[in-house]
Amino acid sequence: MISLDGTPDYLVDRFLKSGVLPANGAFAKMKKYGAYAETMLPVNVASTGPSHIALFTGASPSKTGIVGNSFRSKDQPWDQPALSAFRQPLQSETIFQAAMRQGKKVMVLGGVSVDNLAPERKVDYMHMYPQAAGPSLLLNLVPTDAEIKIGENYFKLLKVDASSESQPVFEVTGKLKMPLYIYQTDSVAIVANSLQPVKQIIIDNDADLSNGFAASLSGSSWSTMMVRDKEKQYVSSIRILNTDAAHRNVRLFMSAPAEVYGYPDGFLQHLQQTCGYWPGEPENRKQTSGVISEDIWFEQVDRLAKYFRDLIIAGMQTNQWDLLFGYFSTLDDVQHRYTLRDQRQLDYKAEQGKRPARYASLIERYFQKVDNYLLDIMNAAPRGTNFVIVSDHGMIPVHTTVLLNNYMERSGFFVSRKEVKSFSSGTSAHIYINQSLIESAERTVYIKRLAQRLLLLRDSVTGEPVFELVADHEKQKELGLYHAAYSGDLFVSCRAGYSISDRLLSDVPVMVQNSFDPELFQQQQQAIRNFLVNGTMNETGRAVHGNLATMRQGQSIFYALGPDVPRKKLGKIFSLQIAATIADLLGIDPPGDVEMKGVFVHAN
Repeated sequence: MISLDGTPDYLVDRFLKSGVLPANGAFAKMKKYGAYAETMLPVNVASTGPSHIALFTGASPSKTGIVGNSFRSKDQPWDQPALSAFRQPLQSETIFQAAMRQGKKVMVLGGVSVDNLAPERKVDYMHMYPQAAGPSLLLNLVPTDAEIKIGENYFKLLKVDASSESQPVFEVTGKLKMPLYIYQTDSVAIVANSLQPVKQIIIDNDADLSNGFAASLSGSSWSTMMVRDKEKQYVSSIRILNTDAAHRNVRLFMSAPAEVYGYPDGFLQHLQQTCGYWPGEPENRKQTSGVISEDIWFEQVDRLAKYFRDLIIAGMQTNQWDLLFGYFSTLDDVQHRYTLRDQRQLDYKAEQGKRPARYASLIERYFQKVDNYLLDIMNAAPRGTNFVIVSDHGMIPVHTTVLLNNYMERSGFFVSRKEVKSFSSGTSAHIYINQSLIESAERTVYIKRLAQRLLLLRDSVTGEPVFELVADHEKQKELGLYHAAYSGDLFVSCRAGYSISDRLLSDVPVMVQNSFDPELFQQQQQAIRNFLVNGTMNETGRAVHGNLATMRQGQSIFYALGPDVPRKKLGKIFSLQIAATIADLLGIDPPGDVEMKGVFVHAN
């Protein structure tokens, strides 16, 4: 079972029809010889966390409690941070737990809710999707007079200059601060068929180079550094951004350290020996702010996509599994930044009107790359393997971000006074009323007034309400979205073209045209520029998810191939059918809260 995060079914159809996805590729092979759905409807709040949990449990958010990517509990103190779909305990059994309970071996390589937080969240063999654990570093380095000789090699110590944005300290927030010692030395490489010296950067986490070093790199190559602390493992990727003409001053980038966890230890060691260390995620804010270039951002995307492929193949070839789950974030990452199909998008006329076509070609390229990687995995699989390829949601082009807390504040519903606040999941949000401030007798009227006010927010071009839906508890129940402990007093979902930010920023308008290109908003006031430069992918992205299941562009894929898969076009199916489908292929009972039968029950 492989999830291709953020893959819309209509784009796969379009690319197969146009030949962007080749006739001998993985998608074409599955469509010709296996089963595929016309579309797969995700659960409401089609965002990464709740959608994957629904795929794994076969249960709607009303049962799992995962009602958004971020949300709150009615019992938590008002000022506590939001709860996360990725870390929150589940209230429903997953297909992984159901399979293990029935004697099957399970391997999960990057699945939501499969991590090191609790014993019940582990499986037989696993590689947790790594968690960012500290700040990234941007170091401007200059030579010092200090030099060390080891054997025949000289190592010149580097230090940061006054312009350096960071200090050379490997930091895991609240747990570890480790000084870094960075040196420059000559190595030898073959250039133009002759041996020539190449400047090499050496990084160590102690002052003694004679006992080895933590990482080395040169030119435009990437390196990784792994640090152990109290039985935990943290990995950072490192790249030289540029050097001056004399190769003396060096600008060095180190990605945010990520906590890497695998179980059992020997399995993680096998994966790392076979695939290398976790390469890190693409640094979106660093690209927006100009710290890293577009080319380097795509290097990060490429490294991570290849790592996902290699992990699946390495895990698969151990033959220690009956059910293996693998994951690719690639298409989600690329579409968030490069979807440009709406003429109202701020970027639409950029590059003399050529940007939409350029961005479209980049998205096509990565659909092709993922298609190739799926084919690699299929070709490496043991005989008799059944494949189920799904996505959690699609992608909706966005031209405007709504600062929902700003709108409520300016409408007399005071976020600043702790009366009310929203938690966004991209194109939707839960809104919570502070029950300790708003008495129960007043609450119904307060909620009704707020709902009416939300419906008054209008699209400046079409005049239509920005919010397609403003739902109280009763309407949330109809959507499978109401959970007594976690759902908001109101739930809102935007029309296509809008995303929601839950930041409260008094000097930023309620609605802001979004972009990741600072040149396009450089004439805006500083507060708007700061808001956009610091925007997250699911807040100010050029495409966002978190939509209602009925929104066509936000719907998902289902493809399957294997000896137990019928050759069949399935029409419209639901993500709540996937857990039962996997159970059917394994010959086991589905998870305990599954709400729908598998897709192949009537397929023959």
